Amino acid sequence: METIHAATITASEVVTPHMMRLRLRLDDPGAWVSDGTPDECVHVEVGAETADADGHSARHYTVSGHVEGGFEMEVFIHGDGPGATWARTARPGDRTEVSDSKGYYKVPEGAGTRVLIGDATALPAIARVLAEAGPDEVFHVVVELADMAEARDLPTAATATIDWRLGGNGVRASGLKDALIALEDRFLDPAAGAYIWVACEAKDSRAIRTMLRRGYGLPLTHFRIVGYWHKDLEHALRVWNEASEATKAEYMSLWREDRSDEENWVELEPFLQKMGA
Repeated sequence: METIHAATITASEVVTPHMMRLRLRLDDPGAWVSDGTPDECVHVEVGAETADADGHSARHYTVSGHVEGGFEMEVFIHGDGPGATWARTARPGDRTEVSDSKGYYKVPEGAGTRVLIGDATALPAIARVLAEAGPDEVFHVVVELADMAEARDLPTAATATIDWRLGGNGVRASGLKDALIALEDRFLDPAAGAYIWVACEAKDSRAIRTMLRRGYGLPLTHFRIVGYWHKDLEHALRVWNEASEATKAEYMSLWREDRSDEENWVELEPFLQKMGA
């Protein structure tokens, strides 16, 4: 069960044509727990009447920065779903509820170049990772956008190569997997010691995870792959809703807190394929 915190929206601004930044003040800032990772996200009550693919009526968004008494988060506005509608119409003084945060970006000691791969939904996390990076860090970043108007400055003290590309985002076929393959000579050899963080559409992310694990034999500690959204949400929900209670219980049992997320995915991926997800 998630811990829920009441909050008030204090500011709203347009970052790019399809990205909103909202500032929230927590009723009890001392009770809210940040996990400290630069890609941390929270579940936010947006008044949704439908569940997402994980069974939440709330929607999750990236914490783009901390402010006195609360935090800022960014919402990618695509379509007319409950999250996009809520963020588009949010005004200072509006009330909502948020969860404690959870993030995934954890660079192992001794890792080399950080490779960040993502679509537009990953851009807030990528921006914060770079903003918080030190001058001794080196990054290779590939961001896939549906429209180059969504590109933005990504200030950092680190050394960073930024590659903006058109594709994916529910508009075109994603080229993120191919973009990563193109980097194999530099970063996908386990001996290179690169740390690879990927966040994009769920099925695309799963294909990239399988490729990295089976095709290149990268250690699980050197990559973290996250599915941020589902292109075919109706299918994902239908598969889950039609599953038997025994299948759902088996699925839940595979996700163990004593293992890392990528260790859990070793068993979870073939199980999802068997489910038809």
